[in-house]
Amino acid sequence: MMETDILPIESFYQELAKHIEHGKEVSTRQIYSLFPDSNPKTLSWRLHKLVQLGKLHRSGQGYYSLLAIRENNAAGYDYIQRKSQTVYDVANNYGYDFYITGLDSLIGELLHVPEKYPVLLVLEESGVNEIQEALSNMDFIVFTEKERSIAKKAKILNKTDVYILKGKTFTLSVDHIAQKEKGFVDLYYAVTRMEYGISVPELSRIFQNLQRNQALAALKMKHSARDRGIATELNWLMELGKATEKTKEFMSYQIKEA
Repeated sequence: MMETDILPIESFYQELAKHIEHGKEVSTRQIYSLFPDSNPKTLSWRLHKLVQLGKLHRSGQGYYSLLAIRENNAAGYDYIQRKSQTVYDVANNYGYDFYITGLDSLIGELLHVPEKYPVLLVLEESGVNEIQEALSNMDFIVFTEKERSIAKKAKILNKTDVYILKGKTFTLSVDHIAQKEKGFVDLYYAVTRMEYGISVPELSRIFQNLQRNQALAALKMKHSARDRGIATELNWLMELGKATEKTKEFMSYQIKEA
């Protein structure tokens, strides 16, 4: 009984994998068309099972992508900076939902990563005060999103060790490290909203490098942006490459006039 349950799913997965490149997404309708002789209910059950087994990622309503942990995730706990490992361990010990995001989740995709940079921690709201206190007691300078103005007035932005962002959705992370799309969106948010310690030109170079490497799946980017509340500007950013030169010229005038 066990073998007959496993073999169809495994053979279905192997066949499906031939049609989906890692990092690319396919709709349920497309999957149905690949298996015209199969009952849609059976296919839906197999897709659900593969998500549970960690072989597929449900990247949006009716969309799936292959999930290879080391490809969709950052390089892993062993490769993030030591300070990030400490923050990870503290958050993990307290048992709240969390993930390390930003530059740590982009290691392996970037040509240059600063030797030391503030840790970006996304945490469920109920744990923010407790984790902030725990890290502060370890002599870390820790600020939440609401406190960024305090850090700016105190002129210690460049000395901040940890920024804490509140999170509601934790599905775009693996082993408490954000997937690349979520990592970039959180980094973009931190730079443009919290004066995180890298420049806008450097953020732009990071985005261009990720695009060249085809490391960002569009639906995951959109999901990540909605979760962070910046869907409109991220959609604009992703579509910018499709705009004509005249369109870009027109938009530049609108920015100057704003």
